[in-house]
Amino acid sequence: MSQSAVARPQHRPAPRRASGPTPRRLRVVAPPAPEGNAAFIALCVLLLLGGFVSVLLLNTEMAKGSYTIRDLQHRSDELTDARDDLSHDLDAVSGPGPLAREARSLGMVPAETPVFLRLADGKVVGVAKKAKADKRFKVVTEARSASSTSR
Repeated sequence: MSQSAVARPQHRPAPRRASGPTPRRLRVVAPPAPEGNAAFIALCVLLLLGGFVSVLLLNTEMAKGSYTIRDLQHRSDELTDARDDLSHDLDAVSGPGPLAREARSLGMVPAETPVFLRLADGKVVGVAKKAKADKRFKVVTEARSASSTSR
């Protein structure tokens, strides 16, 4: 006999399934969305940046204010110096010596008899006499100290 046999496919019996529900088909799903950590991190970053910006603006304004104060102090010093100079100039021309020189240059002479006007009733007190231009008029501008008179 010959031994040639033909291969036949064997039929396998279908696997037995449990009598329960049929299994679902598997599929790829997306990872779950973050639950809010991104919003919290964004809020923290925004607060941090806002703090830095506010500190920068505050520092800039303080520096600007210090420059303004410095400029105003310089201006105040200049005005104080100008006021002092004007006060010295005024004192130099308003003392008795310069006033007497100016009066002499205008042709004025000192009165020999003083006359006063009482403001309460407008009455003139005293008798005025004409001053003589030939009298010598002397104005004392500084009081002598005890050390200068003893020399």
